[in-house]
Amino acid sequence: MGKHAVEEVAKRNPERLIRVYSHKKENPLGIDVTVVSKQKLSVMAGSESHQGIIAEVKEREFLVPKEFLKTAPEKSIVLMVDSINDPQNFGTILRAAECFGVDAVIYSKNRNVALTPVVSKASVGASEIVPLMPVSNLADTLKKFQTGGYFSVAAEVTIGAHCLSSFEFPSQTLLIMGAEGSGIQPLLSKNSDFHVMIPMQGSIDSLNVSQATAVFLSRFL
Repeated sequence: MGKHAVEEVAKRNPERLIRVYSHKKENPLGIDVTVVSKQKLSVMAGSESHQGIIAEVKEREFLVPKEFLKTAPEKSIVLMVDSINDPQNFGTILRAAECFGVDAVIYSKNRNVALTPVVSKASVGASEIVPLMPVSNLADTLKKFQTGGYFSVAAEVTIGAHCLSSFEFPSQTLLIMGAEGSGIQPLLSKNSDFHVMIPMQGSIDSLNVSQATAVFLSRFL
């Protein structure tokens, strides 16, 4: 749902569009639409934040670890998110991932919010652009990436953690971001190659996970 999300699909992968719905016959995207009421749009999207337009689309293609690792770039950053169940956070993370050129975003099929209309709108269309890799087991996927040459960087405050301002990212980095509150699950933390924290100077001692993700990704450039 949302103008930007629908626009990205129409611009980049128009073959994925099945039908576009709007409460206006004329719309700023210049796409043929099926006109329905605002109330109907809200019911279809499960949200009232649809900006008057939603699209029914064919499911997008997803990456798989084995195939991705065969052709992974020499300089590469892959983002792994652990248990991000807030759709606004996940959407904003995907937006940051697209802005900073992340090669793939890995998330759990069972321990993460799905690609809902709220996620697509919060991502401002990035959910339709960023290469996505939903997996069944994050820990197994971490091992596959380490075997494939990636070094894992867990973003968390822990004993011995490096300071982000002075940390030098490996050329092939798997960055792990955890959920607010629970953080990164112990098995992922234990098996990570590095632990890195953001230095704080204010009275508030933490960032929103999507904000923290953007800060980490900006340092990799």
